[in-house]
Amino acid sequence: MPSAENEAKLLSDPMGEMDDISLGEAIRQARKGRGFSLQTVAEGVGISTGLLSQIERGISSPSIRNLRAICEVIGIPFLSLFAETDSASREAGIIVREGRRRTVDFGDKGMVKSFLTAHDKGALQVMEIVLDPGGSSGEESYSHEGEECGVVLSGKLELWVEDDRFVLGEGDAFHFESRRPHRFRNLGNDQSRVMWVTTPPVW
Repeated sequence: MPSAENEAKLLSDPMGEMDDISLGEAIRQARKGRGFSLQTVAEGVGISTGLLSQIERGISSPSIRNLRAICEVIGIPFLSLFAETDSASREAGIIVREGRRRTVDFGDKGMVKSFLTAHDKGALQVMEIVLDPGGSSGEESYSHEGEECGVVLSGKLELWVEDDRFVLGEGDAFHFESRRPHRFRNLGNDQSRVMWVTTPPVW
């Protein structure tokens, strides 16, 4: 919860310290965390689903009246929403919550990459790669500058580095220079999960 000083500031000027993106994200997290759909909350507040979606994405700023109504429909105290926003602001660039990861879904390849690093301005990038049975990086090997390493969290992974083929199981790790052509795929009948680190970031 906000400190007494911050609470006084919020009560006198509740929108003064918040940016639209952080506030919208706090609303979205509160709504989803309590199991409310966009439509249910929008109808309860008396606004369109499209407007509520824009508020959650930081495209539109909510009025104080609508913001209080949103909190009432969701069932949270008005100031607690700003406490969540304060927390999100402090975590920015440091913490990546599980439900807020950036993801890329390669549907045709049976592969999803979730990014565990808070930003791509640093020297490395960490991903969790989930491969469906038979899912792969593609038929062709690829290469780039840098190096990469990782560990198989679950399942079975086939890794090619140039002409060398390796089969890795849970707990097995790898490390190689990215300029060496490489590719990978899931050999098992269950999903395979891999923690993958690249430097420099490539996504």
